[in-house]
Order: sequence, then C-alpha cells, then structure tokens
Amino acid sequence: MNDLAQRGPLGQKQPKPPKKPRKRLPKLSAKRKAYLASPEREEGKAHMARVAELPCLVCGAWIVEVHHLPYPRSDMRVIPLCPRHHRREYGAGAYHRSRRAFNDMHGSDDELLARVAAMICPRL
Repeated sequence: MNDLAQRGPLGQKQPKPPKKPRKRLPKLSAKRKAYLASPEREEGKAHMARVAELPCLVCGAWIVEVHHLPYPRSDMRVIPLCPRHHRREYGAGAYHRSRRAFNDMHGSDDELLARVAAMICPRL
C-alpha cells in the first residue's frame, strides 16, 4: 500500500542517538566558599535588603532594582534604581545605556552612595 507520492510505509522510528553528558558545574573555590559563609556576606545581604526598600534615586519610583556600582565591586556599594533608570533597553538616561551620561546627569558614583547612606541613616 502506497501513499499519493508512491512511497511505501515509513516503518518504525529510528532510535535517537544518545545524548551527550552535560558539563558539570565548576566547583566553588575555597576562597568563594569562605566568602559565602562569612559574616561580611551576611552584612552585605542585609545592606542590600535595606537599599531595596528605598525609592529610586532618580525619580522616586518604589519598584527598584539594586545596582552594584563598579570599582571595587561590593555588596556594600549598591544603589536603588527603577528599571527605567537601570536597564539599557529603556534608552537614554539608563545607567547601563551610558554610565558616563548617567553620572553627568545625576552625580558621580560616590555622590550617589552618599545619598543612599543619607536615606538609610538620616541625621536627627
């Protein structure tokens, strides 16, 4: 019995070739393991949680992403930015679109960190 193209039956499916084994995730270095278990890491997580509760430094929006500032990168050097002022796909004015332009408009990284510190611990 043939189909319209005059081909015979296809028969059984051929077995799939065996899958390649997945690459194993790299093991954590001793230095990384020590950092993840350190009190410094816990302090950094607590600080980032406090920063995440702040409004955006630029527009005051309440849904924020915690942005790590570079040089030196640390969990203590973070600022709250809304997605519009953080991500590059939102265009001009976003930190990841042009860091230099963002700093020209809103202040240097150190000035932004000082504003965050003032928001977390306002002077009485």
